[in-house]
Amino acid sequence: MATTRSAVVYADFLSRHLTDETDLVDVGCGAGELTLELASAVRHVTGVDSDPSEVQQAQRTAQSIGVDNAVFAAGSAYALPLPDDGTDVVFGHSVLEALDHPAEALTEMKRVLKPGGVLAVASVEYEGLILAGPHEELVRRFFDIRTRLWQSEGADPYLGRRLRGLLHGVGMVSVEATTKCISYGTKDAVVEFGLGRADDCMDDWFAGSANRDGLATADDLTAIRQAWLDWSESPDSYAAFAWCRALGQKPHDA
Repeated sequence: MATTRSAVVYADFLSRHLTDETDLVDVGCGAGELTLELASAVRHVTGVDSDPSEVQQAQRTAQSIGVDNAVFAAGSAYALPLPDDGTDVVFGHSVLEALDHPAEALTEMKRVLKPGGVLAVASVEYEGLILAGPHEELVRRFFDIRTRLWQSEGADPYLGRRLRGLLHGVGMVSVEATTKCISYGTKDAVVEFGLGRADDCMDDWFAGSANRDGLATADDLTAIRQAWLDWSESPDSYAAFAWCRALGQKPHDA
């Protein structure tokens, strides 16, 4: 299975709702990896992100690869720079769990949908983490630290299980919720995943916040990083995450 940030992996549950007549909005698009891949399946896509530097990167990438049906704008998930009732599908990948008020963001996503339009969201669910391989206690500690850091900043790594209820709560109908396990179980995938987590251990935000909050010392993080490097080389290593996804329709009379 592919493990990169791709539509095949992360947006497959949405594909049946996309046609060459679809106008799509991608909320929390980041640097546009998913947005630009989804552009090939729709008439037009608008990516929105709160980070202007990410928006600029997405614009540059679109130009460099010749995608002419995608535009990007800086904006908040709570105040999308888009008109009411204007788009067919709104997609939010890995965005709600980072927000203090996910229901307010969903209400805003619903606002820009045409009546009958589809709202699709996906969030990781940390309770669904599966890990095997060497130094299991240390590599699991990495995720314990990250979970506690996210929670201290208002994020919710367990939001995925609530997506169905959240969509119902903002008035969406015909809601469908599913869970997909994304696996790292080949040599290349294990190397990619393990080296990525090793790099995270030295990330300024992760290391600085963990030290500030008393969750790990510099020596602790060095040991955890080495554990991930060893993990990335082991034939016994395996990891998988549960991703919860939900789809809902805006009522025709909304």
